[in-house]
Amino acid sequence: MFNFKTCAHPQCHAYICEEGPFCFHHSPNQDELLLHCTDALLGEQDILDLSLTGGEFENLTIPKKAFISSNMAWCTFRNIDFSRCTFITSFFDFCLFEGCHFNEITSRYSIFSGSKMLDCDFSGSVINHTNFVGIDTLYCDFSDCDLYFSNFGTSYLRDTKFVDCNLKKADFLHTDQRRVDFRYSNYSEAHH
Repeated sequence: MFNFKTCAHPQCHAYICEEGPFCFHHSPNQDELLLHCTDALLGEQDILDLSLTGGEFENLTIPKKAFISSNMAWCTFRNIDFSRCTFITSFFDFCLFEGCHFNEITSRYSIFSGSKMLDCDFSGSVINHTNFVGIDTLYCDFSDCDLYFSNFGTSYLRDTKFVDCNLKKADFLHTDQRRVDFRYSNYSEAHH
């Protein structure tokens, strides 16, 4: 699991990057940390225990790999292709995802809560026990996904598709839904 030590900067409670002592925001070598993280994302090795919060990434195609026990909360991802990657116990909460592809991913016990997702495609994925609480979606597609036991509670879902999905035990309680398409999905087996 990534390092849970907090930043040495006074009154900062963010987690440190790598071995610290500062978070990304207070690090004197932000460019070096971003380059190292980008190299790791584009490399062939799995991402394990990585912690970098608040970074910005654009126009990357990530090779098939696993993100395991990593923390990339509060990051911005524009036009990133995560297709065929695996996410296990990783944190992407309060991120901005714009024009990103998550086609045919596998996700278990990962966190995307509080994130804003614009024009993102998750279709054809297995996303079980994953936390999407409080997300804000616009023009997103979760079609043909297995969303067993995933939680979308208190989310804002706009122009978003859940066509032909397994929604058994998925949670949609207190969601604000506008133009959401659940055709051919078992919405009756979800909590709503």
